[in-house]
Amino acid sequence: MWPLVTVGSSKETAENNNSVADIWHYWRMKTIVPKNPPTSRQRGRPRVTGAVLSARQEPVLAAAGRLLATRQSSEISVELLLQESGTSRPTFYRWFTGGMDQVFDLLIAKANTDLIVRIVSAISSSDGFEARICAGVRAYFDWGVAHGPVVSGIYREGFTEGSIAQRYRQQTVDLSISLVNREAAALGLTALPTRLIETLVGWVETAGAMVFRHYPVSKTVVDQQCELATQMFLLMVRSTLIDLGVTLR
Repeated sequence: MWPLVTVGSSKETAENNNSVADIWHYWRMKTIVPKNPPTSRQRGRPRVTGAVLSARQEPVLAAAGRLLATRQSSEISVELLLQESGTSRPTFYRWFTGGMDQVFDLLIAKANTDLIVRIVSAISSSDGFEARICAGVRAYFDWGVAHGPVVSGIYREGFTEGSIAQRYRQQTVDLSISLVNREAAALGLTALPTRLIETLVGWVETAGAMVFRHYPVSKTVVDQQCELATQMFLLMVRSTLIDLGVTLR
């Protein structure tokens, strides 16, 4: 989930930042945030949509996030969520016509979108090889702290085939590969092996999983894991660039 390198002049940096923005825009439009499913018009109160619907859904999503800190998503029933959020059943189904599947789809999609926004923003505002790596990894760990309960749930279910968490995790990995390959192209390299990229991503994910699977988490522990993951990432990338004969300037 962390782009690789950018070196050279400020003009090159600006061009690369535009490339990052292009990739993000494409991915944002393609997959990131699911829309609330359309519903047929019915008699009675007018249908709530758009920003108003999102605002009313938010307390329920927040309650689902809190429950994920201690339970599998499959263990969270509508009744349990209604008790946690203080929402009536008719109101719940008015706001979430897709039921619990829609709740978790929206919840994890929002967290995943925020992760990508943080990473893209961090690398776009940084200049140079090590600065971009450090900023990307830091953004990831800051995201984990900000979305603690949800991230805890994602790490429990993110590798379960077919799960919502697994689907959105794969989207982030795919975007990361695009970012790393674009960064490599800025150095005049051919696309780096997917295996290498996924290994680097896996290292950082593993470092995060070790702390974020428990909630709440100590900031000191998070900072230590962030530093460890950053140094591992830097060492591997430096070694790879040396093997490829690339000299950073």
